[in-house]
Order: sequence, then C-alpha cells, then structure tokens
Amino acid sequence: MINKGSFFVVARLGAVFFAMLFAVSGLAIGQSEFLAYSFPSGKSVPPHGCSPQGNLAADSAGNMYGTASCGGAFNFGVVYELARPVPPKKQWIQTVLYSFTGGTDGGSPEGALTIDAAGNLYGTTNGGGTSGLGVVFEVSPPAAVGPWTETVLHSFQGGPGDGATPGMAGVIFDQSGNLYGVTRLGGNETHPECDPGCGVVYELMPPATPGAAWTENVVHYFGGAPASAPEGTPIFDGKGSLYGMTASGAIYRLIPPTSEGDAWTYRVLDNIGFTAGGTEGSLTFHNGRLYGIGFAGQYSLGDVFELVPPTAGGSWTLNILHSFTGGSDGIAADALGNVVFDKAGNLYGTTLYGGGNDCQPGFSGCGTVFELSPPSAEGGSWTERILHSFNAYANDAEEPSGGLIFAKNGVLFGVTNSGGTDTQGAVYGVVP
Repeated sequence: MINKGSFFVVARLGAVFFAMLFAVSGLAIGQSEFLAYSFPSGKSVPPHGCSPQGNLAADSAGNMYGTASCGGAFNFGVVYELARPVPPKKQWIQTVLYSFTGGTDGGSPEGALTIDAAGNLYGTTNGGGTSGLGVVFEVSPPAAVGPWTETVLHSFQGGPGDGATPGMAGVIFDQSGNLYGVTRLGGNETHPECDPGCGVVYELMPPATPGAAWTENVVHYFGGAPASAPEGTPIFDGKGSLYGMTASGAIYRLIPPTSEGDAWTYRVLDNIGFTAGGTEGSLTFHNGRLYGIGFAGQYSLGDVFELVPPTAGGSWTLNILHSFTGGSDGIAADALGNVVFDKAGNLYGTTLYGGGNDCQPGFSGCGTVFELSPPSAEGGSWTERILHSFNAYANDAEEPSGGLIFAKNGVLFGVTNSGGTDTQGAVYGVVP
C-alpha cells in the first residue's frame, strides 16, 4: 500500500507543487484573463465533459486535474487531466481519465480533487453508488501505458447512520493518511429542520492490507440550528482540528479526541447568519486566521470575512473585509469557492455573478475574479480590485464555479460551469 501519511501536508502546502503552468506572453496588452481550455459540445453528449465544478488540483509537472459534472461516455461526468503546453507549443491538451456510469461507480462529480504524491486523485460524486447517494472515489494512473482505474472507497447510505450527497465538498488527508469530508444530507433523518438529515462529517481510514475496504467513521452528525447542511471541503489546522462552514451560515470546529474511541469535540465558532440560501464554499487558513466568502454583507450580495482566534479562551472575532455591491462589483450569492493568498498577503477569490458585463437573461453579470489588498495598519480597510469580469457574449467563460489555485509563475487558474467557445464551461487563467 502506498504510504499516504504525508499527503495532508502536500494538500495544505499545495503551492509547492504548482509548476510553471503557462507562458503568458501571448496575452494582449492590458488583458489579464485567457481561456486555457473550453469544453467542446457534442452531437448528443459532450464527450470531454461539461459544466466543470470545484477547484482544480495540480501535480509537480504543472498539469491540472478537475471534474466535470456532466458529459463523458455515459453523460454522468468525468475526471479529466489538462496537460500544460511544452514550449514552443501553447495549446493545453485535455484527456478524460475516467467517465462515470452513474451506477455503483458514482455519477455527477461536483467537488474539488485532492492529489497525492503518487499521482492518485481523490474526490466525491453527488450521485451513483450502491444507494444512489454518492461515493468517495480514487482514480489511479496506470503502472505503464493504459487507462486510469477508478476505485470506490465508500458508497454513502444515508439514513441515521451515514451521510448522503456530498455536493461540492471534496476530501482532505490528515497526517496519518485518513480522508475527511462532509455530506450536506444524511445522519439524523427525522430532524424537522432538515429531513432527510442535516449532514455529517466523516472519516475514511485506509486498510492495512492493499486492496481491502476502507473503513468509514462518522465524526459528527449535524442536528439543525444553528448549524446544518455542511458545505465545502473541510480544512485542518496545525493541531489536527477540523474546520468548515454550513449552508445555514455557521462556522464550526471539531477537535480530535485525546484518547482512542472518544468523541470529537464540536463547537460553533460563529454564525454569520446568511440572509437567504447558503454557501458551498470552503475556508482558508492564513497566519492563524480563517477566511471565506459568505452570503451576507451590507447589501445582502455576499461578503469576504475574516475570523480572528482569541488570544486566550473567549470567542473568535468576525471581521467583514468587503461587502459586494453588485454592478461592476461581484455578487457572491451561492458562493462556491475558497480564497487564496499570495506572498504579499493579497487575497483572491471569485464571485458567481456580478461584474457588470452582459450575461444570459435574468442574471446580473457573469461573475468576477477579484483581489483584496490588506490595509497598511491593523483594523484599516481592505482595497478591492476586479481582475476580470466575465462576458458571455465575447467568447469568454461565465459563472466561475469554484475557487482558484496559484501557479508558480503567479497565474491564477479556475473553472466556470458555462460559457467558453461552446458554452459547455472552461478552464481559465488570470494574471493578477
């Protein structure tokens, strides 16, 4: 069995693995955004996938990996690779690594992928599996030439004992090689606030014998207000505590037990109190503080927030860094992504709507990529800069459906679930 003990460190320090992904010399003067790949349409089913979702993952060579929630050989989505161009070539090459059938292997992947040091990819599907409630899967490269292989690590069963439908939540490794994730449904199926169930946090432990089954352990069952329906991939701090957000607007922490067999300690750190809907985004740690995108703010169009831990006991402090205004600014309704930081402490993220450019009828803009620069002194105002406003009527992508990753050369990459040259979605890059 491959030793996965260091994979969580790899995931948390993912920037170390991002190689020189793209030479931006082909950009026009003043242009900051380019399409690395547009998903093509097909006569009936887009063969290369469609409507990509979630964050990308990158290997040490700079190739990127992602999921598309539809299309493929069976129209139940795909896992794909986007191979970086080798100079003087400039064209990225997309390859479908696995097409889901919608059966026991899973279907409709929406979450981010996690990659380990051996190049295996891990993720979730929203459907399929033995109960049709989604799976956790591993897609592994061939030893030599040949197809990639998919292995189902767990099929969600729902009901009071297991989770159901992970949504856009991926999985993350701890320092011992165990996988953790969330489902937005399942668990306490009789709760009046969220029938069938308010969701769970789960752990998957690898087998001692290669090829044997992974073991699932439900770490926490959500039971309604103030926290229900967890969304987004959870994250770890340096002490092994797990953090995440819920669709009901709460930020939670789970502290691991000190003795084997004891329960994790659960606490709600803050209830942002979204005015409507929820979030499918994930949190980010930076300098010991938590950051994310919420569905609230001064204008009820979303915000970027910071949670500052107490110095000794007490409560965490919530600071709103920016409230989106719509128009030329973004609209973070149904926030899907996380935020990332550069070495100077600038923060980057996406909004699904807003930006001021034309979009499909009924939508208020096609979304943005934004930057927030920190103040010179603690407590001052952060400064927003819109790096790109997507424009569906200019052969551009639209509606970024996930967060961003950084390349070593400072280029940001993400995906959109629609737009592109064939309106099936795209992988884009933005130069800050």
